[in-house]
Amino acid sequence: MENKKRRLTRGDEEQRPYKRVARPSALSQLSEQAVSRLSRSVVSLASFDGDTKLRECTGICIETSAPDSEATILTSRQLIPPTWPASLTIKVRLSNNRIVTGRIEDPGIYVDFFIVNIRNVSGVDVASLDGDMQFEPHTKVVAVWRCFNSGLLKSTRGLNLASPSLLTGETIVSTCRIRKAGIGGPLVDFDGNFVGMNSSRTKMEKTAYVRRERILRFLLHKGMVSVKEGVDDATRAKMNSEMKAIWPSLSAKSAARLSESRKGALSKQVLSRLSMSVVALASFDGDTMLRECTGICVESACPDATCFLTSINLIPYTWPRDKIAESLTIKVRLPDHQAVTGWIENPRLYVDYFIVKIKNVDVTGAAHLSHLSLDRAMPFEPYRKVAAVWRYFDSGELKTTGGVDLASLSVHIDEKMLSTWRIHEVGIGGPLVDFDGNFVGMNCSGTKQRKTPYVQRPSIREFMFFRGMVRYAHFSVSMNHTLCLAYPCFSLTSSYTTSP
Repeated sequence: MENKKRRLTRGDEEQRPYKRVARPSALSQLSEQAVSRLSRSVVSLASFDGDTKLRECTGICIETSAPDSEATILTSRQLIPPTWPASLTIKVRLSNNRIVTGRIEDPGIYVDFFIVNIRNVSGVDVASLDGDMQFEPHTKVVAVWRCFNSGLLKSTRGLNLASPSLLTGETIVSTCRIRKAGIGGPLVDFDGNFVGMNSSRTKMEKTAYVRRERILRFLLHKGMVSVKEGVDDATRAKMNSEMKAIWPSLSAKSAARLSESRKGALSKQVLSRLSMSVVALASFDGDTMLRECTGICVESACPDATCFLTSINLIPYTWPRDKIAESLTIKVRLPDHQAVTGWIENPRLYVDYFIVKIKNVDVTGAAHLSHLSLDRAMPFEPYRKVAAVWRYFDSGELKTTGGVDLASLSVHIDEKMLSTWRIHEVGIGGPLVDFDGNFVGMNCSGTKQRKTPYVQRPSIREFMFFRGMVRYAHFSVSMNHTLCLAYPCFSLTSSYTTSP
């Protein structure tokens, strides 16, 4: 009986004609003027190594202070592989299918996107980053991209999931599901206004994007755009205050030093100070060297020993923590090439780093060592230039490399941050410093990308205080509250007594 019902049902389905309902294009829901502007401003980009295409992204021409003979294109960092060849070229396919060569000036300053410049371009429309849009939660938006090979313009629609409480620097998502080639393309509202740049795809059929405000403020900070004439004083003052909150102004001295140090070179004075604080460490099993790391001389509450902050990579992961003191030897090579034996007290306490101690009596001329201060609070400067420093154990040679700090104001001090370079393996455990030589954090591991995670200075300082390794001269109520949140069993009055 069941088989007969199935046959009848199948027969009815065969007799009923199947009609495919054509889904309207997302662009068809925009006005003709908006579609016309997008078709002239959205381009396709590809990176090449010779004739081999490496990456493909979408870009959008934006309004900047570039000369009339040039066009500025906003696109994703994914256009360039993490390690790109010296022969890399960038090709841009315009709306009229013309292909031109583009260039990225000073690529090290960018984090979420690139600015690609092209010359001798006509008939290209630009998207404005200035237009203020009234925020409406869950508004309909359209993601637009262009294919490099065909030059066809594609689109998909969805909902903007941003909320008015989000910070300008935060990355948010829409429900537009784009193709890989659509990364770097614009997200627009149904009036064609630029909302943001699609920065990556997620596994949940959503697309992350960088907000228009964040892009605009970065370009303002770098002098690529300027506040238009006709803006009233109140609006101008508001924009300036918001810019200073995100990118605090540099002194003339700092600005000059940064401009002279585009490759991350520290001044001779700063490098001289760091050379007395950065050491090399190595772990040995008998005469066999197991691991090599860099260390940082830091202040401590121990009068008879000198402390060095370094990475847990100094000890192989397979080595039992309770066997380190019994079977391993830790050597510390000082800046004057002395090699001194060190030790780690209670290795099980540590997660991201070790504190290695050496006896002061074992060091000749200990006064030549200087510690990096963990106390000094620094004003936050997003995308500030920083440098990583390390020392080789065998040669004692000091090395540095420069990059950009990717930390943000909203992160917790216990979170690991990133900087934009790939350090040498020996550099793990070494300091990350700003261009005044102030300690920012400890580089804790290497990555396959051109980024290096680091542990923030406040996190290290709080851990050492909680363990009695250092003391605060003036302990604030807010810090006490932070420690109680991080360590619920912590009691200031019952655990430690601070100096007045």
